[in-house]
Amino acid sequence: MSGGLVALYGAVRGLIFVGLLLLVGSQAAGRVLSGALRGGADVADPLRRRLVRLPPLLVSALLVAVLSRGLLQLLSFVDPGDTVTVELTRSVLLAGTWGHSWLLQLAALTATLVVPWRLRDRVGTPDPRIVAGALIILWCQTGMGHAAGATWHAPIGRLVDFTHLLGGGLWLGTLGVILVAAVPVLRGDDRLPMLADGVRTFSVFARTGAALVVTSGLVAAVVYAGSVNALLASTWGRLLLVKLGAMLGVVALGWYNWRVVTPALEGRAIASADRLRLAIRLELALGLFMLIITTMLVVSPLPGEG
Repeated sequence: MSGGLVALYGAVRGLIFVGLLLLVGSQAAGRVLSGALRGGADVADPLRRRLVRLPPLLVSALLVAVLSRGLLQLLSFVDPGDTVTVELTRSVLLAGTWGHSWLLQLAALTATLVVPWRLRDRVGTPDPRIVAGALIILWCQTGMGHAAGATWHAPIGRLVDFTHLLGGGLWLGTLGVILVAAVPVLRGDDRLPMLADGVRTFSVFARTGAALVVTSGLVAAVVYAGSVNALLASTWGRLLLVKLGAMLGVVALGWYNWRVVTPALEGRAIASADRLRLAIRLELALGLFMLIITTMLVVSPLPGEG
């Protein structure tokens, strides 16, 4: 695969990660923002419209990205001057753990795509069908990386990776949806308590998601690294340390939102809304940086592999 295709493949993987986290977050956000959704029509209606439109847009974008990933995966097995054959397509996209996971992910995305538009009146409560589709899509993602390799016994590695993705969705995915859907709507002095209520509820999801991310990440690091020396000597290990540093920054910003900004919002301090928006943007910027590092970790050799 040429350098340009490698960069494109990395970008597509990154977009898939972002889409998956936001898809999980789009379901958690309804519960986080339930107080605002029960408010007056001037708040509830625009917020509901934003939350309703987001899942089908995310699933559509994921469907395109996953199809593109399959094409790039196929091209990675084609040498310069060679042609794509039916046999090669079958062996790459229709066989093995990677191919089976890719096919099931496509099927789950297609099935999920027709669901959200029928659920306009159920925004405040996660719909079991969408949640089930999202969980299947996440599980399929774990079959296309290190978690499906020989390092792990049976599906343990995929379960650890699934937990990592789910935690990231509950944490950063929900935060992203709040920034896109709620913060622009909940402006004005009279809406600060609703914004504060949403941030306060989100802190529960954030702490749960962060605990899942940290726990699963530590388990994976211990299994993959083998030893501290091997970790520090490998590109994979150094990238992991950079990711952990970014995660500490995200945790610090999350603590600031929870312990400083939210009480100020509850006290109707006007400037606190601007501080919240800035803190969320910084937190998401660090989260995006973590996702970029994650896409690099997926394709980097594990410690001891070269």
